[in-house]
Amino acid sequence: MDDIFHKKTLIYTIAKEQSFSKAAQKLFIAQPSLSLMVKNLEEELGTPLFDRSCKPIRLTEAGQAYIHATGQIIAIERTFKEYILALNNLETGSLRIGSNQLLSSLVLPKHISAFMQAYPKIQLSLMDANSTSLENEIANGSLDIVIDNSELSAELFEQKHLTSEYLLLAVPARFPENEVCKNYGLSYEDILQNRHKGNPPAIPLELFSNTPFILMNRNNDTRKQTNAIFQAANFTPKVLFEMDRLTNLYSYVEHGTAASLVSDTLVRNIRGVDQSNIIFYPLPTNYNRRNIYAYYKKNKYCTKAMTALIESLSSLM
Repeated sequence: MDDIFHKKTLIYTIAKEQSFSKAAQKLFIAQPSLSLMVKNLEEELGTPLFDRSCKPIRLTEAGQAYIHATGQIIAIERTFKEYILALNNLETGSLRIGSNQLLSSLVLPKHISAFMQAYPKIQLSLMDANSTSLENEIANGSLDIVIDNSELSAELFEQKHLTSEYLLLAVPARFPENEVCKNYGLSYEDILQNRHKGNPPAIPLELFSNTPFILMNRNNDTRKQTNAIFQAANFTPKVLFEMDRLTNLYSYVEHGTAASLVSDTLVRNIRGVDQSNIIFYPLPTNYNRRNIYAYYKKNKYCTKAMTALIESLSSLM
């Protein structure tokens, strides 16, 4: 059988009016046409839906079952329409968001909080992980959006630029090298005023050839960018040790243990740090900048919730 309920509105109206002629008037259909359509449906079903021997006409047993099923279908359709309306108005739905540890802990909380206040009925789930894990999770459909500062595959993912961040050389203020480099140095207030942007003179890294460094581990995206900066400057740092969290690394810089390369995102957003203990230096512009993107899979429908989150992040970052 084909779709036997495609004429459900006709059958429902006839049953309600208990008359083909009255139903035809309600439906703005000629009565002979209405009668023919019902007859064709009954032939397809192999049983009559109406007892035409009595007046007013009545439903047969099969007709009653048809009307009962029709009522269920109409209710399901109405529920689905209400769901779609709510979904489009951001009154329901879910969103699975992934980000790296730094953005997840220092940057996203205030933006996610604002989004949740604006759209309290959207169910959110959050994941923080390294870029490789995030790429795998969004590729297999476990995440809807990834917010990250690494370059994910342009063939697999759509990317929406949110903002840019800059790497800086961060040196403990107590280190004597700062006296020689004072013409290049920037304070925390300078970073807040964006004075590290706009191509200021880059610090010659060879001035820190005897300075101990703490770097991120070799699988980290910041470490890869750090290596590119060092390689371009023909500079080999004296690495004291490596770490896997930028916030922990920054604490060692603050307490005067070693220098490092950190992002202005970290500097701007970290709390509980005495920033006066650190001097910042601009780095060569070829490698010091990277972009933060919102990613989602290509050929995946970008829901209203996804669009709203991306727009929210774009306006706040």
